[in-house]
Amino acid sequence: MKFRRLLLTALLPLAACAPGARAGVLGVYDPDSFVEGDAERFAGCHDGRGFVAGDCARLADTLAAGEELPGVDSAGRPARVRLSRVRAAGQYEAAYVAELVPSGAAAAGPVLFWRPGPPLHALASAPVSLDSAATALLRAEALRLYATAEQQRAPGDRAEAMELGTPLVLGVEGESSLVVQWPAQLAYGTGRDRRASLFFVYDPVQRQVVRGLFGHPEWGPVDPSLVRAVQPVTFFRLGADPAVYFLAREAGPWEHIGFGIYEMSSGRAVLGVP
Repeated sequence: MKFRRLLLTALLPLAACAPGARAGVLGVYDPDSFVEGDAERFAGCHDGRGFVAGDCARLADTLAAGEELPGVDSAGRPARVRLSRVRAAGQYEAAYVAELVPSGAAAAGPVLFWRPGPPLHALASAPVSLDSAATALLRAEALRLYATAEQQRAPGDRAEAMELGTPLVLGVEGESSLVVQWPAQLAYGTGRDRRASLFFVYDPVQRQVVRGLFGHPEWGPVDPSLVRAVQPVTFFRLGADPAVYFLAREAGPWEHIGFGIYEMSSGRAVLGVP
């Protein structure tokens, strides 16, 4: 049985709320990451123009047991989530017990669900090829991030080298930035630790790395701003907000596992772990 290690918390991407607006709240349900049946609401909301934090409790209704909420699975297909129980959340216990409402096709987790306010539009992503110059730039940045992360560990724990695999580069129509998920393995003599990864937001117009992170699920204690694995899952827009966001799996120091919501153009986490 799997369990979540850390509750999701909000950052402060402040936006002015429209008077009288009803904000939308978002949550995630994934039996593969949480205790089976658990679901979590992100501690923030969206007023149709941007994410808000400070006034969220006033703008957004509390989710209640018995509600059926619309969602989208990791394949971009519609899904519905029913909240069967609400409980006081603790460090090892999510705030909601949920289940998928049966439909024609079995949903592929994780499922992003929301309380309707601003409409959520799921977006298709597609693989994109990088030229040799962009690949070289990202490779150099990957090695730099890895070296920085290694300096946080005791000398006896450090790997001999990092070996990069084949990057997955994804683009979304209407968004110029690309997201890059780059698997890696760490060499310890003849052994290999295949759990390392790199995450990038790359701007092909400016030909620059906008955001980069080295990730590993057991690399701690260390500042999560230095080491955090980010795996994009579902891309979407909300209401009249022109920004593209994505739900991502996260793994980081102290065996943290969870989810975050990121802005695609900047790689900034708008809901989740700072």
